[in-house]
Amino acid sequence: MWISPKSPVQKIAIIIYGLIAGVLAAMGTSAACLVLGIAISLFAQSTGWIHLGGYQPWLPIIGLEYGFIPGVVIGTFVCWKVWRTRLER
Repeated sequence: MWISPKSPVQKIAIIIYGLIAGVLAAMGTSAACLVLGIAISLFAQSTGWIHLGGYQPWLPIIGLEYGFIPGVVIGTFVCWKVWRTRLER
């Protein structure tokens, strides 16, 4: 089957699309860790089973901070997969 080559504009659009998908994946991972931090903080406050001390109000921000590096790794992987699948066609 014959496939026409991609134009330079299409290639630039694919690269931009991959970058946007990677950034959104990184932000989504960080946001998920933020929500997890909020949930754990509220659970600890309402039940008293977990004693977080002075870290309890900071737990959502700590979750956001610790979710950044895995988010960058996941975002890089998503960006690479988008580029690989769309540019090879």
